[in-house]
Parts: sequence; structure tokens; C-alpha cells
Amino acid sequence: MTWYPRNKYCWDFWFAWEGQTLHVFYLQASQLLCAYNAERRHGLASVGHAVLTDFGWKEIDPDKPVLEKREGDFWDNLAIWTGSIIQEDNLYYLFYTARRREDLLVETPHERRLPQNIGVATSKDLRNWTRTPATLKKPVIPNPGIKSEFDGSNWRDPHVIKDDTDGKYYAFICARPRESAPDVGGVIAIATSSNLSDWQDEPYKILYQSDQFYLMEVPQVFWRKTNDGKYWRFYLLFGPHWSPFFINKVPIGVTYYVCSQPIEDRSKVSYDRIPWENEPANILCKNYYVGKFVNPETETYPAFFGFRKQDEGGHFVGGISDPQWATFADDGTISLSDFKPN
Repeated sequence: MTWYPRNKYCWDFWFAWEGQTLHVFYLQASQLLCAYNAERRHGLASVGHAVLTDFGWKEIDPDKPVLEKREGDFWDNLAIWTGSIIQEDNLYYLFYTARRREDLLVETPHERRLPQNIGVATSKDLRNWTRTPATLKKPVIPNPGIKSEFDGSNWRDPHVIKDDTDGKYYAFICARPRESAPDVGGVIAIATSSNLSDWQDEPYKILYQSDQFYLMEVPQVFWRKTNDGKYWRFYLLFGPHWSPFFINKVPIGVTYYVCSQPIEDRSKVSYDRIPWENEPANILCKNYYVGKFVNPETETYPAFFGFRKQDEGGHFVGGISDPQWATFADDGTISLSDFKPN
């Protein structure tokens, strides 16, 4: 049964571990403040928090968001959007997306939008979060702007990992090039850091560019050994943003993935030179949007969660689904099951 925090809309989410306890962080908005219109949730979003118990998800401090917008003339004074959490040296880092209400709108092929930027907050216990001194002043991974190769608006959903082959940190970011077709061309951009606090200046590199989708939202990336243990594959999961592709081919609210060819020595491959399989993106799940795996690097059959973007009548649904379990085939493809294989 899908889980919902009480009296709130709930959508994009990400996970963190505290010992053996799984935590989930998610975008939330009060149904009352939205006047029960789910389309208003994006401008009222904050970050909620729950833990997985023997009886399902349990909301933590329902009346106290983990992170919310700042009041005043700050770069993150208009809602908090999707991010990710990484732990290093007993400290958790929550990277998040935000906007500034007073910024000038940027023209995009489908609409005029505020620029998106990325900041970070830290916590020792996953419950009490403080923005870093750098984030209090400005974004730690700033939008490169309209004079860069990107569109100056879309710069969100950072998924941050540490690569144990070089010790560096990588943020994978939903973005769009400034020069691209109006309905396709979405990219996952890459920013790098040696310490999670100081991130590279431009130019940012590109992990993957789609010839199918306008945007690739809420990315998740991971390395995984092939079934024979001889090679590595690199995977990218994402939710495809609307384009005319949907009208004829797939429903709204799905999760896609792409994977690399087998790689023998991953330390010799840079993220902007991943040898992707020469095929279109694969549908992982037709029922849930921007799904996420739990421990896909190491679990034989990792759990997958997602949320329903809309019902048959086109109304927003949200929530966090029951788990499904993934099986990775020898050719790199992924299938899901409602039951965990023995």
C-alpha cells in the first residue's frame, strides 16, 4: 500500500542510512496551504522525513520540516526542491535545489522559469540540519547561467556520490543545453569536488544527453558488478520530463534507465566518457515516476520505490510505493518483481 504523510502532498524522495535504519527524505507541501490544488505544491515545497519500521514508514516531526525556504533576500527563499544525502566522517550532507523569488525569469522552449541553484546542509543525526556557512551566502553549485552552454534555468536534483577509485565527489545534475531541440536534448551534468564543500567552477561536463526527452529528472547513478563478477556497468535512472514523445509512445509518470557497456577497469573511465550501450533508454517501471533503488551497488536484488505521478483522470497521486525487487540480467537489463526472488 502506498504511504503518504498525513495531510501533505508527497513526491520526489531520496534515502539515507543510519546504521541499520533506512531513512527517507521527500518533497512535501501542506494540502491546506495548496488549497487542495496539487499543482501549487512546487512553490510551497519543503523536505519531510520518515524512517522505515517493521510496520512501514513512520513520519518524523510532522510539524517540523527537515529543510524549508528562508525568509528574506536569500538565494533559497522560494521552496526547497529535490536533492540527495551522502555521509562522510560521521556527518551527513544534504544537497538540495532552491530558487530565489526575485530573480529574473529565463526563457525556455516551453515556459519562462526562475533559475535553479544548489546548496547544502549538514547534520550529525539526520534530524537536525544546518546550512553550511558557504550556503548561507550563495549556492555551492551555482547555476552556470544563460551565457554558459546550459539554458540558465534548469539546474536541479543533485545526486551526489563518492568515487572510491579517485576519492572525489561527483554531483549529477538535471540540466538542459542552451542550444538543443525544443523537445529533446536533456542532459545530466557533472560537478566535482574534493571535499563536499568546494565545488569546481565552470565548465561543467556532461554525463549523458538524451535524444528522447526534454529533461531527465531526479537522477540516480551507481556502479554494479556484472553477474560473472568480471566487469562493471554504470547505470543512470531518471524520470523523463514531458515531451511529445509521451503522446504517442508512453504514459506520463514512468522511470527509465540507461547502462554502460561492460567496463573492466572503471578507474580508467571518466564520467564524461562512459561507453553507453548503443540503444534507447529502457523503461524500468511504467507505474511509478522517478523511482529509486536502495543499495543497488551491493544488493543481489535491490528494492525499488517510486511514486505515482497521476491517476487515470490526470490527477496527482504522489506518496511512496511499496517496494519492488530488481533482477539484473547478464546483458545489463533490469526487471522488477512484486516479490523478492529466493
